[in-house]
Order: sequence, then C-alpha cells, then structure tokens
Amino acid sequence: MNETYRHKRVTESDTTLNAILDLIVEGTWDWNGETGHVTRSPGWYRMLGHEIGVFQENVFTWENIIHPDDYKRVMAHFEQYISGQSPQYLIEYRCKKSDGSYLWIVDRAKILAYKTDGTVARMIGAHHNIHDKKLAEDEVKKLNKLLQQGNMSLENLTKIKAKKLQEKNQELETKIKEVDLLSNIDPLTSIANRRSFEKELSKELLRSRRYNHPLSLAIFDIDLFKNVNDTYGHQIGDVILQKLCKLISDNIRELDFFARWGGEEFVLIFPELAIKKALIATDKLRKIISQFEIAPNLYITCSFGVTECTDNDSIEDLFQRIDNSLYQAKSNGRNRVESR
Repeated sequence: MNETYRHKRVTESDTTLNAILDLIVEGTWDWNGETGHVTRSPGWYRMLGHEIGVFQENVFTWENIIHPDDYKRVMAHFEQYISGQSPQYLIEYRCKKSDGSYLWIVDRAKILAYKTDGTVARMIGAHHNIHDKKLAEDEVKKLNKLLQQGNMSLENLTKIKAKKLQEKNQELETKIKEVDLLSNIDPLTSIANRRSFEKELSKELLRSRRYNHPLSLAIFDIDLFKNVNDTYGHQIGDVILQKLCKLISDNIRELDFFARWGGEEFVLIFPELAIKKALIATDKLRKIISQFEIAPNLYITCSFGVTECTDNDSIEDLFQRIDNSLYQAKSNGRNRVESR
C-alpha cells in the first residue's frame, strides 16, 4: 500500500480524510465487524439521491437497497470472500435510489483486520457508478440478438429508442412488484403473511450468521379468541385482528418483522436482539395489548413464546422451542411471556 500522506497528528489525518470523502463522487463505506457500525461517505448518499446521513449506519441499510434479483448473488459472493473462499471482493449489482429506480454499481472491498476467532473485524469498500456503461452493454446485447435472429434489418434496429424500451421495462417491473406484494400480504390485516414470513426468517438467519449478530423469534396468539368470536361474532373478531395488528405495528422497531402465522396466531422476528432484550420487547407488547380498549369495554390479552437463534438451529428447531414456550405461557395462566 502506497503512503501518500504522512500526517504528524490524528486531527490532521481526519481533516484530510473527511475532505477527500466529501469530494469523492462515488460512495465509500467502512464496516466495523466488532460493533456492526457502517460509516458511509457523503458521495455514497449523493450517488443514490438520498439526503446525507438519512439511513441507519448498519449492514441492514446496504442489504435493503440491493435489487431483489441480485441479492442472493451478492450475499453468496460476500460470504465467499469473508470466509476466505474467494481471494477478492468485486461484484456488479443494482442499488435502489431515492426515487425507487435502480442504479448499477460495482462494489470493491478489502478486509483490513480480523478478530481472534477469524471473523471480520474491519472491512472497507467503494461503490462505483457504472449505470450508463451497463445500459449501453445491455442495449448492444439486445440489438445483436435481434440481428442474429434475423427478425429486423439493421436500418430498423437503429431506430429503436432507448427511452421507450426503458419505459416498457419500468412498466413490467411495476407490475411484477404489485403481484409480489399481493402474494406476500395477509388480505385481512394488511401485514405480512406466512409465505412472506418464512422467506424473511430464512434471510435473517443467514444474515445473523454472516455478521455474528443476535436474532430472536417470538410467536403469540389471542387468549380465548374462540370465546370472543362466539360472544361478539366473527365480524367483530376480524376487527379485533385488524386493530391488534395496527397496535403491534406501531409499537415495534422499523427493522422488526411482523406477520400473521394463521388464524389468531402471529410471529415476530427481532434482528439484533438477544433473548434478554427480546423478552423485554415482547413483555412491553403484552402490556400494551392488555391495556388497549379494542371497543367500548372490550379488552383482549395475548400469550407469547420467545427464543433466541443459535448457529446450529434449523427453522424447525426454532419453532419447536417457541411453540413449547407458547404452550407453557397458556398453561401458566395466559397473558404472559415464556421462553426456551
């Protein structure tokens, strides 16, 4: 590594570095594997059209802006590099901009330090805008394909307008998003459904192991909900489910994931929470629910089962533990939180 600067004081180094980062058009990032903190340069935000500093400084911000079609490929490459299976980290993919469109970037990075257990302690990288280059390459590929198929003359091909092609692609992408959204949302409560939850849990388990972060899972249901339906009718029962979901959604963190498992049963994913904090979070929800007046003089309670994920857990292991914990909560009198 070339030593371009040799400052005598740390403050001088910081001043130089911050000035450089503010001038760089592309985006740089610095991940601290010990704390999970990610520092991003002003150019990173400007490149994607966001206000500087608007995102949380963690790995979730990065993963959440990766195009869904590129996500698995990027994560596989990242894991191969940090595990030592690949000699370098260098990959092209799309990142979501502030207007909802996607920008092609090339991501380069290097590990600077390791922890005593061999996992990453610090890694730095840069995102470089290659969008125009990728669009031009894609356009050439399309034209070559049409020429090879003999479907159009060269004269006609040159008249194709890139803008119209882009509009059609955007229209198709919008339709795909609409269909995907409908297939992942519970129609009654407007929260995530079981299918969506299973996908998210698999994703969070991989992310937890990738970054060595804690992850907890909870399941809960409405106590004696059959009696409520029998007394007030299923229409009121549906209203209760809707109001309960709104109440829970308003009282969890942005990165938590809430879904309807089935009937009056719901599940929660708590990224970055170990069991102790997950129990505090679920007991807070339990109290909020029990004190909420669903309708005049109508209150409900819920019982919770909670567990923390370990490296060796399968999804079946996790559900066996939270199901057993929920059963224990019911057996111990309901309106309580139990864990295993």
